[in-house]
Amino acid sequence: MNLNNQNIVNSPVPERIVHTTLFGNVDSTRGENTINPPVELDDPYHWMRSDDRKNEKVLEHLKLENSYTDYVMKDQDTTKDELYHELLSHIQETYDSYPLPNSDNGWDSEYYYFTRTTEGKSYPIHCRMNMKTQVVTELLDENDIAAGKTCCDISSFSITKDHKYMSYGIDLTGNEKYDLKIYNIETGEAFEHIIPELTYCDYKWHHEWIYYTIGDKQNRMYQVWRYNTLTKDTNMIYENMDELINVGFSMSNDNKYFFISAGSYETSDIYYFTHQDTKPIQFTPKITNHKYSIDHHEGNFLITTNKDNSSNFMVMICNENNTNIDSWEKFIEYNESVYIKYIIELKEFILIGYKENGNNLVRVVPYENNKYELNKSWNIEVEDSIKNISIYCVPKYDCREIMYSQNSLKQPHSIYKLDLTSKESEFIRQKPVPNYDSSLYITERQYAPSHDGTMVPMSIVYRKDMFNKDGTNKLYLYGYGSYGHTVDPTFKSTIIPLLDKGFVYVISHVRGGSFLGFKWYEDGKMERKINTFHDFNACAEHLIRENYTFDKGITIEGRSAGGLLVGAAMTMRPDLYNTVIAGVPFVDVMNTMCDPTIPLTIPEWEQWGNPNQQKYYDLMIQYSPYDNIRDNNYPHILALGGLNDPRVAYWEPAKFIAKLRHHNNSNNNMMLLKTELEQGHFGGMDRYKHLKETAFSYAFVLKSYEK
Repeated sequence: MNLNNQNIVNSPVPERIVHTTLFGNVDSTRGENTINPPVELDDPYHWMRSDDRKNEKVLEHLKLENSYTDYVMKDQDTTKDELYHELLSHIQETYDSYPLPNSDNGWDSEYYYFTRTTEGKSYPIHCRMNMKTQVVTELLDENDIAAGKTCCDISSFSITKDHKYMSYGIDLTGNEKYDLKIYNIETGEAFEHIIPELTYCDYKWHHEWIYYTIGDKQNRMYQVWRYNTLTKDTNMIYENMDELINVGFSMSNDNKYFFISAGSYETSDIYYFTHQDTKPIQFTPKITNHKYSIDHHEGNFLITTNKDNSSNFMVMICNENNTNIDSWEKFIEYNESVYIKYIIELKEFILIGYKENGNNLVRVVPYENNKYELNKSWNIEVEDSIKNISIYCVPKYDCREIMYSQNSLKQPHSIYKLDLTSKESEFIRQKPVPNYDSSLYITERQYAPSHDGTMVPMSIVYRKDMFNKDGTNKLYLYGYGSYGHTVDPTFKSTIIPLLDKGFVYVISHVRGGSFLGFKWYEDGKMERKINTFHDFNACAEHLIRENYTFDKGITIEGRSAGGLLVGAAMTMRPDLYNTVIAGVPFVDVMNTMCDPTIPLTIPEWEQWGNPNQQKYYDLMIQYSPYDNIRDNNYPHILALGGLNDPRVAYWEPAKFIAKLRHHNNSNNNMMLLKTELEQGHFGGMDRYKHLKETAFSYAFVLKSYEK
């Protein structure tokens, strides 16, 4: 039986086989201070978990669900096609990214590099331009590699600074484990090496050497290595076996130091070394709950730190010969309203990226005569009420000209060149968006009172000639709210079809993200995680109350941890929403977070808590979407999963939909599961397939309002 082609009139009814999950003192892997004796939770759909993704019963069920989804959505074929072409109409299919240099010569580099997309081709083409002759050469056409493959992800494309070699990682399953490919640009010959499979494709060239990180079976990064492409010598520089720790590495902008971060979500531990001497030196003794990062500049280290209760971070400084925390001095006074995000060090300037009142800003500090001229510092300015300024290109350490970018919910991505000495900016270009007139749209900022009185910001955009402000508009509410990740109000051409159909589009900047600073993040994690979901529901209530929409007029969407957000919001307030789009949703919180064998679980105990401990068990059971499904009338829901997803296992959305259907009292509401059987967490890398997936989700949304 070909389940993918069979019309399934009735929704699948999977078996309910009781499995008891134990929480607490099961074995030594469950952490410290665990519940003793363990407590139990029944899970009727545990059988859907297949760690090797080969269980035939499970695969048949997923195919059956896909077939049912196809059947239910069959009457939307015309709508899906119209939406796809509408989405496509706002994309310039043939387009070259702005060429940028990649060498120690900066703007005077012999070659500039860019990516080219061509109409009809799904994947980019990597190109370079000879700046003397203006001749363009195609270095790598990803379409050639992807031809005939069901999944293809090319990651971390890189060119050596001598322009001789190109490299990239390739993942053909979606499991985010990449084979590193290296080619001689002039001859086209493949370069053989012994670098193993790279989780997340984290590597960096330094002359003839390649530095890279290795992940363990749980996809925790735990080793730093380097490989000499000339001698074939390889050696491990650093290893950390603590299962709470994730290891990463970076380089100072002057290329003098390498940095190893060996931290958890709560605590930083940083080491540094040089290319000549790879023995890591601990920057300062590790202190629990001390988070910091370092940058090197002209014999000094600049430290971004939460020392002395600086929750939004301050910048301190020390000499490179004495890095102990006792020798740190204040570089910039702490400002509670300013969240320091990053520092980019140039020979004559320091660029400080920060967030204030939800805006992303950059401050420039001149360095003159071996002195930091803080009193002469200045901000990069843009003419927009919403500021999303980011550094776009810093060609080399001793440059005086850089590029920065700006965009907002209604203004497409724009690039500027900035002379740091004269402070003069030059507009370079704005990314073209066909069939789009920004003057037709309005952006707003609203604040919703949450359950504890906290005012939660929202970014809003709508088409002004279709907005009634009388409670008759449909509304699309998006959120994330975890890991400190902020969904900034940036331009997305994919929401234009919604706006042009009269939807109001809103981003809810809930606690757990860092829209209003690092403390905003900390107020939505661990013991305070439930604030995230109350904030989201408060935003929905405020939007109805203020006539942006109507009762049951709201569609909500979230992906990954954002899928947890919409899943929890829905199970807490099923009456509040019409439709839910849950992309690779982290909804089986209790079962996943108690099991140390599942990738990423142990490090995330410092993000959500460890439910094997009574305190966190009691907290997490309050919001875990899968565990809070009761007999009720639930909204329409489309859950999207990826069989090979290493971040959120496919069985989470599969179990979620099965349990929702079992407890749903309304026979009229759609509850669909769509699982990509060849892909992972990020879905299709094929740009046309991605648009078709978006069109499918939007068609589901439109259909849900007709029921």
